[in-house]
Formats: sequence, C-alpha cells, structure tokens
Amino acid sequence: MQYKRDGNFVIVKLDEGEEIIKSLENLLAKENLKNGFIVSGIGAGIQLEIGYLRGKTYEKEIFESPMEITSFSGSITEGEPRMHIHVNASGADHITYGGHLFSGKAKPLMEILLYASDSIRMSRELKESSGMRELKFL
Repeated sequence: MQYKRDGNFVIVKLDEGEEIIKSLENLLAKENLKNGFIVSGIGAGIQLEIGYLRGKTYEKEIFESPMEITSFSGSITEGEPRMHIHVNASGADHITYGGHLFSGKAKPLMEILLYASDSIRMSRELKESSGMRELKFL
C-alpha cells in the first residue's frame, strides 16, 4: 500500500493481492484517522465478499473472478465497525453487483480517496428496530 496525505485528504493505492479492508484499517491506525468518509474508489478486485441486508442479517456472496470496481464509498467512525463501505463491481459480462463490502483483494490495483474529518465525530450504535449499528454523531 502506498498513500499520500494532503491536509484532510488521503489518496491510497493498493497493489495486487492487498486486502482492501485490512489495508484501510492499517492506514486508519497509522494515521490516527478516527472519523471521515471514503469518498471514492476505482480499480479492480478479486474474492470480493459483498452482502445484501435482508431484514437484520446480510446475505453474502463471494465473487472469486476479477471484477471492475465501478463505485466505492462509505464512512469511517470511532465505533465498531470502523468502516461502512458499499461497492458496485462489474464482471466480464458487464453485469454489476453491489452492496456492503466485507472483504476482497485488489487485482491489479485500487485507488481510493479518503477525507478525514477533524470536527465531525461519529460512532455506531446498535438500534434494536433495524438490527444495525447505525451512525451516531458525538
């Protein structure tokens, strides 16, 4: 993983085989980023585990073949989970799948833009009505 920071913006490049979520978690720890947004991401990945929320549980599917990342965004909070990322990805057949990203690897690379917030503090709180850890402003 390579990255450069310019004020509140962080530009990240993941190389082939790097775990998307683990790499971003390592960056958050290294740069002490507690709150912010995943503004965008482009590139491609393999072994993308994507979930669709049905009721209070996710239906997950792993896409082993390489897929083009067509959309990648989310939030970064102080509470668990630290990141909430949604992704759309297209296969060679141009069919696009999307949902919550649980895991995956860059192949051949990914470029991601983060925005670190200095003044907005956020966490996650379990809401019984939705069964989700929803965004909470601190």
